[in-house]
Amino acid sequence: MKKNIINLAIIIPYFKISYFEDVLFALSKQTNQNFNLYIGNDNSPNSPYEIIKKFGTQLNITYKKFDINLGEKDLVSQWHRCLDMVKFEEWVLFLPDDDIISENVIDEFYKGLNFQNSYQIKIFRLPISIIDKNSNIIDDLNFNDPLIETNLDYYQRVVRGEAGGSLGDNIFHKKTLLKRGGFVNFPKAWGSDHATVLQVASGGTIYFLSKARLYFRMSGENISSDISDGLIKLDARIKFAKWIKSNETIFPKKPNIDFYKYFYWKAEYYILNKWKFDIRLFKKLFELRYVCFQSNNIFPIIKIFLKKLKVIK
Repeated sequence: MKKNIINLAIIIPYFKISYFEDVLFALSKQTNQNFNLYIGNDNSPNSPYEIIKKFGTQLNITYKKFDINLGEKDLVSQWHRCLDMVKFEEWVLFLPDDDIISENVIDEFYKGLNFQNSYQIKIFRLPISIIDKNSNIIDDLNFNDPLIETNLDYYQRVVRGEAGGSLGDNIFHKKTLLKRGGFVNFPKAWGSDHATVLQVASGGTIYFLSKARLYFRMSGENISSDISDGLIKLDARIKFAKWIKSNETIFPKKPNIDFYKYFYWKAEYYILNKWKFDIRLFKKLFELRYVCFQSNNIFPIIKIFLKKLKVIK
């Protein structure tokens, strides 16, 4: 791969200013500057322009301020119009406006690109570390990730808690992403990144850039940190389950019952340990159980309800 060929676009769907300068600073420190940066401002009340100017001589930036805020109601549509900004690059990394990448990500991407045809790579993935609002590492998610794997192998590990997954740890083959309809749209984009990875990687492989890293920020300001919107997120998970059931042909083989068990149990975990109590969650959980298992058994839902109330352990 020739160093002067730019095959990578980094896209920042911008709205929050809190950590935006840190994001651009990390990009300016990349050991390989062979990328173009696209910033799509979702009509934020906090203009990033002065920060962008600081890095104007270091980074090749294309900036656009949109007149209408889409992200509040339809985050995936904001991702899509940011994707439309990309010119000629063949690969795209969507980087949230508060996450940071290690300084060797671009270098490792170009090294991996040499194997694109050999492995039919559709997505490159990065390992993840969780950081807090002060950029302190909370957790290094060091899993036993293979160099290459199919979409099913990858997501079987995700549902079992043996692999991570977010928007910013994926570098997508743009042509394949567009050919397959772009990002899958669920409420609050909850699960949209996962479903899109499964769809884009269909018929090809996912290649793991083990020496690079994404630092995923749990700041209290992002969607993942919000514990008050469990009902919306559970509704999105139901839609995700229905989507998987309707699109099982994207996998090299049909997911087995254990796949759906683990997929379902993740919702129980969030209800018990993350989201605020809402009686309506348990009706939605029953619906998810039916989608995953075609089961009308209400007793597991009652048990989770009693556990949430700490009536039983």
